[in-house]
Amino acid sequence: MLSDKQVRHANANGGLNLVTKVGALAADHLQSVEGLAAMITSFVEVHRGFLLKEITAHAMTFENLKGAIRSGGLFFSPVDGRYVESLDTPLPEVFAAPHHVGLTWELAMTHVGTWIGSLFVYPSPQFGFRPSEQRLMLAALQSGTDEDFAAALGISLSAVKKTWRSIYDRVTPLSPGLIPDRVPEELNSERGKVKKQRLLAYLREYLQELRPVAA
Repeated sequence: MLSDKQVRHANANGGLNLVTKVGALAADHLQSVEGLAAMITSFVEVHRGFLLKEITAHAMTFENLKGAIRSGGLFFSPVDGRYVESLDTPLPEVFAAPHHVGLTWELAMTHVGTWIGSLFVYPSPQFGFRPSEQRLMLAALQSGTDEDFAAALGISLSAVKKTWRSIYDRVTPLSPGLIPDRVPEELNSERGKVKKQRLLAYLREYLQELRPVAA
C-alpha cells in the first residue's frame, strides 16, 4: 500500500497502521498447535520492529477470532467507534456479521504481556544502517554463508565482505561491547564468525534496526 519512501517517513514520524490481509492454513493444520505457533511466529517476525499506531484485521475462521481475542486483540465497536473488550453479543454472532478486531498503541500500553501487544514495543534504532546493509543482515538472519548472501542479493562476494566491514565500522563506535574486536585467544581464528553471531543475535531482538526509517 505504501512506497518504500512513505514507509521510511511514517516509520520515523508518527507511525504506521497495519491492516492484516486474510491468511490461511491448510485444513489439516487448522487444529495443529505446531501450525498455529508457526503462523504466529512468522507474523511477529515480519511485523515486529515498526513504529505502529494500530493493528486491525478480521477473522477468517471462528477459531481465528477466538485466538485473536485470546492473544490481546479487542473488538471494534461500530456503535462507539473504538475498540472494546466485549460487544455484549455472543461470539458466533459477532463472527457471522461484518466485524474486525485490533489494537492501538495506547491500548497496547495498558494490555501488556500479549503477543499482539508486543508488536507495539519500539525502541528507536541507534545505528542508522544503510538499505544495502539492512538487506545483507536480513539475508543473514535466515542463515547461510557470505557466498549464499551474494547469490541471494545479486552482488559480488567482495561487495558482501565490504558491506560487513561497513556494518562493523558503524556499530563499534556506538556500541563497543556488542561486537568487540578482542575475543578469547581460542576463538581468534573465528573472530569474524563470532562478531557476526553476536550482531545477528542482537538484531533478532531489535528488528527495528533493519526496518526502513528516514534519517
